Amino acid sequence: MRSRYKGRTITVTRPTGNRYGCCTFTIGDSGEQSAQPLAVSGVTVNDPASIYDWITRQIDRYDTQPVQNIYAWWYAPGTVEACPEGHTKALDADCTNDLCRRKAAHAARLAARRTGITAASLAATLTRAGFTRADLRHDRTARTIGFSCSGELRNARVCVMWRDGTYRTPAEGLADDLHAIARFLLGRGYRVEVHDDGTTLRVYPKGSPGSGDHAYTPPAD
Repeated sequence: MRSRYKGRTITVTRPTGNRYGCCTFTIGDSGEQSAQPLAVSGVTVNDPASIYDWITRQIDRYDTQPVQNIYAWWYAPGTVEACPEGHTKALDADCTNDLCRRKAAHAARLAARRTGITAASLAATLTRAGFTRADLRHDRTARTIGFSCSGELRNARVCVMWRDGTYRTPAEGLADDLHAIARFLLGRGYRVEVHDDGTTLRVYPKGSPGSGDHAYTPPAD
């Protein structure tokens, strides 16, 4: 049997001339896979329908969870990529493999010593100062209210946003909590500017001239 399911081409094949033999299957460009290991999951390994149902249940599960370090062919084409170490990861996202996470953390610490700022180091500084950091879901939406930091121009500047579930227009400007964050960072010697969207802070390393434009100015009392 052959079918398309959520962008994947699935083929389940029964051995020729042996109705009781173990089936094989392919998902996209996976190459031929034996269904024998699926027996421990309660799958009838000589029944294409049972195997197909198990595969689609796995796909449903993977599609509702953060991308895992599993074979890329489990995911729809064009939705994942390989990191430099060959691990499967979401597009334009950091690899979640433990080895890659440790390497990224080490690189961030080195970058912080070179430039004095990364999204992680600035978030840690603000958290230690008592500001509440938003808890983000795997798709970068906020689960809780607070600030979030993201890198721009790697190791050169950081964007600070306030996440409270509302959308602010440029006319509304910065949230009150961002004004408090900006004043704190200015007091610590950082260069603080207002993003072109009017609702986000751009923070540069201490001593940096920044872009030279859009310098943050505290509102008049």
